[in-house]
Amino acid sequence: MAELEPRTGHRPGGASRGASDDPIDGACRDLDRPAGLAGDLARAFAGPGGTQAARPRPAPTPRAAEDEPVADALDGLAEPGDRPDLADHSAVQLPPSPAMLCDATGTVLHTNAALRRLAGAADPTGMKLPQLLVGPDSDARLVRADRRLARVKVVRWPQPGDRTIVLLTAFPDATPDPSGEAPTLDLERATRSGTWTFDLQAGTLTRSEGLVELYRALGVRPDGPDGPIEGEQVERVCRLLRRGPEDSPAPGRAAHSSEIRPEGGAVLSCRTRVERTPGGAPLRLIGTVQDVTDRRRAESRAQRSGQRFADLVATITTGVAMLDGRGRIVDANPALCQLLDADLETLRGVPARSLSAEPQSGARGGLPDWLRDPSHPEATYRIDSLPLLRADGTRVDCEVVVNAAPSDDGRPFWLLVITDVGERRRAADVLREANTVDPLTRLPNRAGLLELADRLLGGPDAARVAVVCGDVDDFARVNTGLGHEAGDTLLVELAGRLQRELPPLCTPARLSADEFAVVCADVHEAGGVTALAGTVADLLRGSVTVDGRPVTLTASVGVATPESVPACPRAPRGDDLLRSAEVAVQQAKQRGRGTVAIADRGTVGPAQRQLVLEAELRAAIESDSLRLEYQPVVGPDGTVLSAEALLRWSHPVHGDVSPGEFLPVAQRSGLQRDLDLWVLRTAAAEAATWPQHGRRIGVAVNLAGLLPADPAFLDEVTAVVEGTGLGWDQLVLELVETSLVALPRPALDAMSELVRRGVRFAVDDFGTGYSSLARLKELPAQTVKVDRAFVTGVGTDPADFALARAVVEVARAMGRVTVAEGVETAEQFHVLRGLGVNAFQGWLFARSLRPEDLHRVLRGGGLPTPATAATPPGGTPGAW
Repeated sequence: MAELEPRTGHRPGGASRGASDDPIDGACRDLDRPAGLAGDLARAFAGPGGTQAARPRPAPTPRAAEDEPVADALDGLAEPGDRPDLADHSAVQLPPSPAMLCDATGTVLHTNAALRRLAGAADPTGMKLPQLLVGPDSDARLVRADRRLARVKVVRWPQPGDRTIVLLTAFPDATPDPSGEAPTLDLERATRSGTWTFDLQAGTLTRSEGLVELYRALGVRPDGPDGPIEGEQVERVCRLLRRGPEDSPAPGRAAHSSEIRPEGGAVLSCRTRVERTPGGAPLRLIGTVQDVTDRRRAESRAQRSGQRFADLVATITTGVAMLDGRGRIVDANPALCQLLDADLETLRGVPARSLSAEPQSGARGGLPDWLRDPSHPEATYRIDSLPLLRADGTRVDCEVVVNAAPSDDGRPFWLLVITDVGERRRAADVLREANTVDPLTRLPNRAGLLELADRLLGGPDAARVAVVCGDVDDFARVNTGLGHEAGDTLLVELAGRLQRELPPLCTPARLSADEFAVVCADVHEAGGVTALAGTVADLLRGSVTVDGRPVTLTASVGVATPESVPACPRAPRGDDLLRSAEVAVQQAKQRGRGTVAIADRGTVGPAQRQLVLEAELRAAIESDSLRLEYQPVVGPDGTVLSAEALLRWSHPVHGDVSPGEFLPVAQRSGLQRDLDLWVLRTAAAEAATWPQHGRRIGVAVNLAGLLPADPAFLDEVTAVVEGTGLGWDQLVLELVETSLVALPRPALDAMSELVRRGVRFAVDDFGTGYSSLARLKELPAQTVKVDRAFVTGVGTDPADFALARAVVEVARAMGRVTVAEGVETAEQFHVLRGLGVNAFQGWLFARSLRPEDLHRVLRGGGLPTPATAATPPGGTPGAW
């Protein structure tokens, strides 16, 4: 226990005691008289500790020899015959040595300053002797205010009125025994707490060792310029005491609780109690200080978390309610109040059973049937639809998510999350209608038609279902000539015709701007497939008056049944029939306006395959699943001058797909440009790795989608050449004759720029198109390819011979190089060579080669030709 200035002590507020002119009188005042606030309190409450009355010393009493050390201490005590006022305990004169006056019960009535110093500057008046003294009188231990033990010898001297003077003689070598302090200090350290004592008579403040350590650990300065840190608490309690007994705390109870918040962020809880005499007079203040920083931080975090949770629940747009163990609402958020049309105070205490719009069994003590007990294996569950009652008696369909759990007292507790699904269902109906109904004609749209068709095809009469499509011919002329408003009026009129005049079991729909469809549940009841298609065609044709003007219409109609759908593992669905009917409409349009076509598997299958092939070709381009082969272009001596890149597609299911099948698909679907870019990048990258024998081998790429008229033509070609490292003079771009007709000036400039860099252009299939010789003269093309149509009969047909010779002579006159395509026989080779053809390409020399085979040919030095007698190194005549 740390004692602070045991003689003068600490005073709240920093006030110091004044000095007496007489040193002895001043010392007595210090030892025996309270000063300042403590003295005022002692006088106000008539407490002990005032100035002792001077009395004559009585005659000494005989004493035993062993009591000689105590004799001096007993001198001056009143004899038994001297009877002072028993009510005035302070009238009993105590010796200078440590002494105290006790009554018959062992309660301390009066002490002197020497005893208070030995007890640790605290006045034990009002305490019991067993609380102060431990052990036999001959070798006892005094329990000091700081909880340490002092070794003393005790002598008891009876006094009148069943009172006893207890004299204490400290052993010369006696020091406070630390053994009594250790458990208390350990406890204070463990609980991060400490105690202080303020003696109201002596005006001294004493702190326990644990409190001193606590202040030190927290970096708290307990004594500042304004006095001790506990001074404010002391003054508050003293003010309460000075108001009078009616405002003072009851004995044994805490007088005041507060918190001290020193610099550094620590929070200290201080609880102060008042220790009193048996008569109720206050003796001392005892304060318990505990570090509650972590607790306050945790409470603050919990409070903030709880507030955030409350704010979150308040902002949730779905209803939230909490039920107690009896199933009554204890709290609800604003969304639930709005949903049930009741304020929070009205809802509090309402049983959840009363909210149910449907009768409850009542077998669970007033709880509704839909509330599970927290012991249920699935304590969190969802009720998809639960009708609840609003305050006005109306019903609202709700989805309820329930979480059942025990509360802190062990009783059930439920948390409900309530959503108005009635509104959701109404919104779903609106969305469903928006997704399945045409807003202009109020007929089912494509999605509504397919939904109905799927439902009918899933029934027992699926074989009798038919779908009819009708497309108004040249409807755009109505919008162009009369305006879109007139066009809408016309469409509404046609929709009305279909609704009014279709046969029974037929439902009309509008698929797009001018395309209508009909789903028939039983085509036999409608007179058969042909009759049904004719009826739809008649309703969509004829004269219709719009804005006072007659408009004559025709429509192309196609009809499909489950039998017209190509065979597949699953049963036909609505989109299968609709797709087949649309194919039939296209067939009808090819036959002429206002015609009807009936779909069959022979026509629908190829059309569907083209659609599937288009999607797969697009995926093959994106996934780099195509490949290239190359056909060499050779000189008369078999030297390989260049190689033409040929696109190949190995389908993972159908095997090799011929270019004659997938190239038209690419043309119709707009994939030609993507194909050209893929071929150009791949061919340039592979040609950059070809072996060279003193000269670089060129690579020829046919372009059908990426043409010189494309604004990005020059940039695309430049990016490929520079990105692959191919030599500019290795690239040959082949363009069909028809794509070179009437090229604009920017296209010709782009071609000229590439020629300047070294790129060569070749006119493919020359002589089969519509260009004139004058046009050929304007083109920056260095090569003319003689079409295979002239090469095939050049040795047998005089007309082919004449045309081939004309092409070669014109090309030679214009300074162009000629290449003959499709050379397959030695006779063709010799005739073309005689005409002056510069290079040859065809099966006579080699078919299309895979990249590794072309590498082997290039490493071998060339290919055999009818003009060569010897086989090139590494080559075999006719091997290719």
